[in-house]
Amino acid sequence: MKSVTALEELYYVSEMDKVRFVGWTTAFARYDFAVICTGQFFWKVLVVSLTGGQSALFDQQDVLNGEVLARTFAIEQEDVALIGEALAAFIPCSPNDEYAE
Repeated sequence: MKSVTALEELYYVSEMDKVRFVGWTTAFARYDFAVICTGQFFWKVLVVSLTGGQSALFDQQDVLNGEVLARTFAIEQEDVALIGEALAAFIPCSPNDEYAE
């Protein structure tokens, strides 16, 4: 029988992160997201679809890439550009930028 190894902690970090809950509706669908701004992911923002349960790390370029956005969150093709631009308002362009208020 294989022995069980001890659990080795890799990290334990506590932050006061900025979390935004945003929702939009279009003629085609409703979209609800949690946008979590943290320094833990190389200044990418954790975006969680509250509607579909998917999550991904995004920067400005990622969120404006319609193909990536549509594939990740199953966004209707007609809504991809609108949702991408709306989410981009919550994502800094570079690590030195402030997160959207």
